[in-house]
Amino acid sequence: MCIDMKKIFAPLCLLLTLCSAPLYAENQTQPFKAGTLNEILKARQGKPFMLMFWSLDCTSCMKDLDALSASMKKHPKLDLVMVSTDEAEFSGEVAEVLEKHKLGQVESWIFDESNAQRLRYEVDPSWYGELPRSYFYDAGHNRLPVSGAITTEHIDAWVAAVKP
Repeated sequence: MCIDMKKIFAPLCLLLTLCSAPLYAENQTQPFKAGTLNEILKARQGKPFMLMFWSLDCTSCMKDLDALSASMKKHPKLDLVMVSTDEAEFSGEVAEVLEKHKLGQVESWIFDESNAQRLRYEVDPSWYGELPRSYFYDAGHNRLPVSGAITTEHIDAWVAAVKP
């Protein structure tokens, strides 16, 4: 009895390839539209969390992604929500950048409305679109907005204060 190794080897290679492929569908970027912030807040009732707005073309944002990644590693219970202000058609690139910065597991949203100004106003009437823009929410959902870069020290201090 002669076994044709090609018939066994090809399916085995396919199976190994499928099993080793990253599971990006595990955390897909969701559409952020009018009312989404209320959904995010409701899902985290009584819990502290960070909400960060960023964009693919924001160089300071990329530095923040590194700081956030380091902080997530240091504080595994940190609840982080990422919102890209890019257009919805860029959701694939947004997911890739988050994955590259080891943030592929965090909850991710992308603006999905033609009127970005309306979405920003709904989030915070005093926010005019500068990026990065972070919000540090305590358990009572009092928030501290921060425009510009954040550091791991900022995040460490907040985590120590709210103890998630």
